[in-house]
Amino acid sequence: MTGYEKIAVLLAELGNGAREGVLQKLNLSTEQLKKINDAAKSLKSYDGKIYNPDDLNQVNREIAVLEEFKRFGELRGIYKEVPHGFIKTIASSEERLKSAAAADPQAIARALEHWLKSED
Repeated sequence: MTGYEKIAVLLAELGNGAREGVLQKLNLSTEQLKKINDAAKSLKSYDGKIYNPDDLNQVNREIAVLEEFKRFGELRGIYKEVPHGFIKTIASSEERLKSAAAADPQAIARALEHWLKSED
């Protein structure tokens, strides 16, 4: 999976509120934005989402991206594991990720810059 595809998946997961803040911190060129948009289109849209939740390959790809981002965050001190049972639902976990991204878009942007460096 390319860095641009990883970025497309993560930005889709973050949603509109956090996505804009992260993109502003990245200061991407027009060409880089086009590559991210092209990657998002290549990942197959489904009901406005970037993946088809019934397609196991796409779900596994998304999980791999999120796990890589989690490892990156742990290594750089921007992600901390919470005690078991603290996260009650997947939805609450997703909302916390979105809130964290909105609160500190620079931290998310650093991870995405790392993925972009692997492409250039």
